[in-house]
Amino acid sequence: MRVLLVALCAGVACAATIGSSGAMAGAPQNEAQAAHSRYAPVIQKTDKPPTGYAVTFRFWAPTATSVQIKGDWYFADPSTLSAPASTETSTVATPGLLPSQWKPGDFPIASPNTTSMNFPVLAMTKDKRTGVWTFTTPLPSGIFSYGFFVDCASSTQTGCAEISDPANPPRNQSGSHTTGSVEAVSQVYVPSDSQFGTVDFSWQAPAAKQYQGTLTDVTYPSPASVTPVGENYLAVYTPPGYNPHRATPYPTLYLSHGGGGNETDWSTQGGLGAILDNLIGTGQIQPMVVVMPNAYTFANVTAYADYDANLVNSVIPYVQSHYRVSTAVSERAFAGLSMGGAITNSLLFNDTAEFGYFGVLSPGFQGAPPYGNGHYNVPAASSLTANQITGLKGVGIYVGGGWQDPIHFVATSEVSTLSSVGVSVSPDYINGGHEWYVWRILLRDFLTRVAFFPPVAG
Repeated sequence: MRVLLVALCAGVACAATIGSSGAMAGAPQNEAQAAHSRYAPVIQKTDKPPTGYAVTFRFWAPTATSVQIKGDWYFADPSTLSAPASTETSTVATPGLLPSQWKPGDFPIASPNTTSMNFPVLAMTKDKRTGVWTFTTPLPSGIFSYGFFVDCASSTQTGCAEISDPANPPRNQSGSHTTGSVEAVSQVYVPSDSQFGTVDFSWQAPAAKQYQGTLTDVTYPSPASVTPVGENYLAVYTPPGYNPHRATPYPTLYLSHGGGGNETDWSTQGGLGAILDNLIGTGQIQPMVVVMPNAYTFANVTAYADYDANLVNSVIPYVQSHYRVSTAVSERAFAGLSMGGAITNSLLFNDTAEFGYFGVLSPGFQGAPPYGNGHYNVPAASSLTANQITGLKGVGIYVGGGWQDPIHFVATSEVSTLSSVGVSVSPDYINGGHEWYVWRILLRDFLTRVAFFPPVAG
């Protein structure tokens, strides 16, 4: 059995680098941090079923009486799932198969399957000699997020704080220091083993250091922001070999998180750095700058008007003055997941002329009048003006989602509405729920099938 030690490269976070696949460098600040840092996940190539790989997660807590791990690894066979109903309260029954029950063709999905991340919370085992708690599980290929609960007395984790892995922290955290917003989960990437029928998700794997882009946390002036007052946050990805003086400016993707998230989501759970590094490195997409705003500092979050105005009046001018990016509309794209999909629709129908491409990923149904249609910011076809329809016909539109997503009807309804008025749209539905497994795939599909291909006149 070969053992691949990933203490310095556990998934999309590599603890000793500052590249897009890495957490910020920095020595542990005290003895406890030093002890924690020694126990990153270990990936084992077992050459045994069900997946050919197993991961051992470790957490140093010598005085704890209980440590649990939560990971997004419930699974299901698509042939056994019922179709979601066309209502805002629909759920899809899922069996909650654990990794040991995984079979080829199964995919990660929450249980119960709602728009919440309902994944298993399982007990870890303590080594009394070392004080290290461990949990070993087989896993198929891809990125998996996980976190820990320490001494949590609640069987449902009510009132207990989930914490990320101190030995494999989020990419913007070093010891007790964090730049930007906090996401209390870590990620690990598991390779594929074709002899066991796992999907090849190598396009999600950490790239070699010389092929990595860079992720930066930015604070920028934002007059509309309420908390904090007058400023807001961005996470910015610049591609490998980014040249601030390049003759040809880079295209820009503006990418939104979902409800309850923040600007770091795509660069942590979403694995954006690794995905972009690989797609650029293999020539599937051109080098680009990706800007990930934070939606939660405005007085009226769910109406999106403040977000839209801030994006157009503050974010885009800031990015264009600080990065070598094109000012052409045809070289700007916007995409978002869930609530971010509703934000995308707000821009698509109100600020169509600001972007050449729009990626609507698992759109949520938050919103405000006059957008009926389940409140997901898609006007009824009968209310679209001639000017709106003309504008929609001049941009690239992608709408994607999981077949088993409880709000999948939102995506299909939008495609139907756009098609009914003669607007071209690229639909993309895959097996999956309302979760990162789906959104990582949809991001790749949007970038390789629609965004910036071919250029849209702007």
